Amino acid sequence: MTAYNTYNDLELIHLLKEGDDNAFAEIYERYKQVVYRFGITLVKTPDLAEDLVQDVFIKLWDARGRLKTIHNFRSYLLRICHNRAIDLNKQIAANHKLVEQLIVYYQSLPDPETELSQGDLNQYDSIVEDALNSLTPQRRKVYELCKKENKSYEEVAQELNISLNTVKVHMYQTLALLRSYILKHGNIPLILIFLQKNL
Repeated sequence: MTAYNTYNDLELIHLLKEGDDNAFAEIYERYKQVVYRFGITLVKTPDLAEDLVQDVFIKLWDARGRLKTIHNFRSYLLRICHNRAIDLNKQIAANHKLVEQLIVYYQSLPDPETELSQGDLNQYDSIVEDALNSLTPQRRKVYELCKKENKSYEEVAQELNISLNTVKVHMYQTLALLRSYILKHGNIPLILIFLQKNL
């Protein structure tokens, strides 16, 4: 078995450009704490810093085929983290009003589970299907095994012969995509359905 932890950053980046899951996993293990420590200075809370870490490495994975030679990989990752933190802070500010609306709407329902109409559920399913159709076959398969077949991340990694970190990346990005679709195309009842199914 290849000892990826013996490779330098340039070697790992070269393997990552070729889609090597194990090279990505090694980069993640090598730099996740560095990104986290920098992230928490930008967003102040551990939960948001964890989100930043995931966002940075998802962006890295998605851009893997376009990566050029990076001589200071640490600085490269921290620059991504900084830019993403700016976006995240803007989103938080924009979402305050939505959160207030959600709370008011949710509290007005005698029984949130029964007050959601079949039409809401059908619309939710339709939006989710549209979002899933935009995924790569592998990412969709990971989502369906986790969500529809209720398999653990470890079971999915074993079944598809991919790393646990790759499963986590696929699921994190898929849920981010679904959240974005629901916020863009849905209404407050649909956002509630998403929260009930994915929290």
